[in-house]
Amino acid sequence: MLLLLLALSGCTLVPVTAPPPPGLDAGPLAQCQWLFEQTDAHIDQAGVRHQGLARISGFPYLRINRFLASFGPQLDSPAQIETWIQHLAQLDAQARRPELSNLAGAGREIKPALLNARLDKCRTRLVAGLLHHPGQLQHLRKGASVPDDYRSAWRVAGLYPLSAALVLHRVRRWHDDARNTFGQPLSQLTVAGQLRRWSASPPRAREETSVQTDSPHALTRDDLGIPRLAPERLGQLFARYSPVWELDVADTNDLIGTPAWDEGPAFDTGTATQYQQPSYTRFGDEVLLQLNYVIWFQARPGEDIYAGRFDGLTWRVTLGPDLQPLLYDSIHNCGCYHSFFPTASLQLRTDLPETGFEPPLVPQPAPPGPLVVRLEHQRHFIQRVYPLEDTHRGHPLVVADYASLLTLPSAEGHHSFFGDHGLVAGSERPERFILWPMGIRSPGAMRQWGRHAVAFVGRRHFDDPDLIPSLFERAPER
Repeated sequence: MLLLLLALSGCTLVPVTAPPPPGLDAGPLAQCQWLFEQTDAHIDQAGVRHQGLARISGFPYLRINRFLASFGPQLDSPAQIETWIQHLAQLDAQARRPELSNLAGAGREIKPALLNARLDKCRTRLVAGLLHHPGQLQHLRKGASVPDDYRSAWRVAGLYPLSAALVLHRVRRWHDDARNTFGQPLSQLTVAGQLRRWSASPPRAREETSVQTDSPHALTRDDLGIPRLAPERLGQLFARYSPVWELDVADTNDLIGTPAWDEGPAFDTGTATQYQQPSYTRFGDEVLLQLNYVIWFQARPGEDIYAGRFDGLTWRVTLGPDLQPLLYDSIHNCGCYHSFFPTASLQLRTDLPETGFEPPLVPQPAPPGPLVVRLEHQRHFIQRVYPLEDTHRGHPLVVADYASLLTLPSAEGHHSFFGDHGLVAGSERPERFILWPMGIRSPGAMRQWGRHAVAFVGRRHFDDPDLIPSLFERAPER
């Protein structure tokens, strides 16, 4: 049986760290477990591990993110447990595809499609076995967590209580500068180059989806309350709420482009791409859909400590149960400069901490859509979010799945744009030598979804499932 597994996978290279094979009398579950462990040994030896999803010790056929981890202690029915495990299995399948593709490009003699098919069958078998073992289920629920992206030892070494106070002072200054910028009339914002627009969704696409996406009654949910959306309908929502990007273009560093691979992370300014990815969050008893739109630039130029190679921005739209925007927020792809644009349905909590806490930046409320997101040249800060009142949507954007960044083609195979710890090699910033006491690995460097620490003071992640209720509450009805 083991020889058959290897023949099906086409894998002939056994790394020194590979686990020993099970005995000849091992059952199919043990053989499948070994196949996953063997594959993981190859992946780790080649350095092509997916960095955005966490592994679960003892369960190599499952992965987890912060959203799904939040359900672990709350599962109270067999149906919920099974649904939760199926989601964890889907995450592993999602992570395996780029890992195996990149593994084939790393000199391993494997056939990714055959190995992936075999792993899929084994995963199904292992999940079925897991559901019949209460002891393993309990072990899974205890171990199903995601480490945060803060290094406590660095904070201790950096005298965090003292250094955090200095950093918080600088954060408040940035908040003041941002509010001053947003307080200026749009027509008076400085333009260093030429204003140019990019968009991925023509007006007709927005009009065609408006009727189909307004009713929450047609939205089905699984046993965890997670919305079930067909790919076509999800695409309609992405088209409907896609922003129009307006940039002050002073040089090629202000052009939306496309990450590439050329013996390392590279960039193509000739093609403008918007990467899209759905995610989910929790607010009260509801699970809400989020639409993430990601763009990239070849650099943030300048002579300050924040300048460096590669830059980018993520614009996120959190939809309410009625599939209408509830909250907009954004980060640069380093996890920096987190800003919120709440609709009239939300307000900041009145009981936010006053000390030892990085307050959220809310530079303006969200206007009615469709929206234009105006970006500054060079630093690529958001300067304004305003309604699109004309039909000028500018240059077209290519739309791509965010996962395509994990398997960039090259002459020698496929590579992820993101390396160790989810960081983009070469995007390091000098600020890391100053801000390391905050406990964040390489502050200012671009990083992969799922690895965005978004507060220097305290601990906060872009994908925290309780991010919204920790900062906002429902506004009183008017």
